Amino acid sequence: MFRFTFHRIIPALLVALTAAFAPAAAQAETPPGAVQWTAKNLNSIKTATPISLFNNEVGKQLGYGNRTFGIDLDWTSSGGQFEFRAATASSNIRDHRKRPVTETENLSLYNTKTKRYVVFKKRGIWKAELEWSKTQSAQWQVHAQSGAKFALFNTQAGKYLDYQFKNYGINLGWFETATTAPVQSFSVPLTPQPVIQGFIPFAGSFGGGTQGKLLTVQNASDANTLRFVKPGKSTADCANADATITVAPRASLTADQLKTLYGSATPRLPVNFLACVSSTVPNVGLTFLNITYQLDR
Repeated sequence: MFRFTFHRIIPALLVALTAAFAPAAAQAETPPGAVQWTAKNLNSIKTATPISLFNNEVGKQLGYGNRTFGIDLDWTSSGGQFEFRAATASSNIRDHRKRPVTETENLSLYNTKTKRYVVFKKRGIWKAELEWSKTQSAQWQVHAQSGAKFALFNTQAGKYLDYQFKNYGINLGWFETATTAPVQSFSVPLTPQPVIQGFIPFAGSFGGGTQGKLLTVQNASDANTLRFVKPGKSTADCANADATITVAPRASLTADQLKTLYGSATPRLPVNFLACVSSTVPNVGLTFLNITYQLDR
């Protein structure tokens, strides 16, 4: 039987990620990197006027699109257009007047295909923190207008909406502060390694070529229990509870458990993962970890 032994520093087992991030919004002034939106069909932004809403970072149009996870938004030209609607005394009353928007007024953001409003909803960093509402909610502001280009600020989140990788759903997130690197998320696959008999080792790696720290690790599976191999132990020891740390489906490693595995509750990248798997389904081919991490500025 091949024996796989955990070491704090081992060669990378998978293709590592080099993640990019942008500086984030200052409170007093809109950062240039947050100016990510363009109304392609207009020369300036007006209320009660349909716009083709493009994100400059991804180079695609945002619109309604059915999804399994998160808000039903997609990068598509067939998902309708958006309108900025002025605040009114009642959420049931619509202001039809077309006029230029100002930097300080609160507006609702309406989609012409689904006939609903985009609003903030706290979901955590795994999905875009957005949802649909049937009633108006004036929580958006248009900042740093330059012709048809602008930054899209949400007063509930207190941040600018931008293009950002997400594990699930539409790739939208919030522009972060300039002094603190954004907390980012990623799904790390653990792949089965060769073995003749006994436990099958599942191994993966994250963060090669980067400088940063690991923050959290979650078992992303609904069916697989993971037994992370402690330093100095091997996958041949997976039946020994003292040699491994067991993490149930959808559970996360605690700070103390991360410290046991890596010597720190926030270990430096890159990080390698080695575990055995017990599952309610046969022939597990891949299993995933949901991680959060923070790169150095």
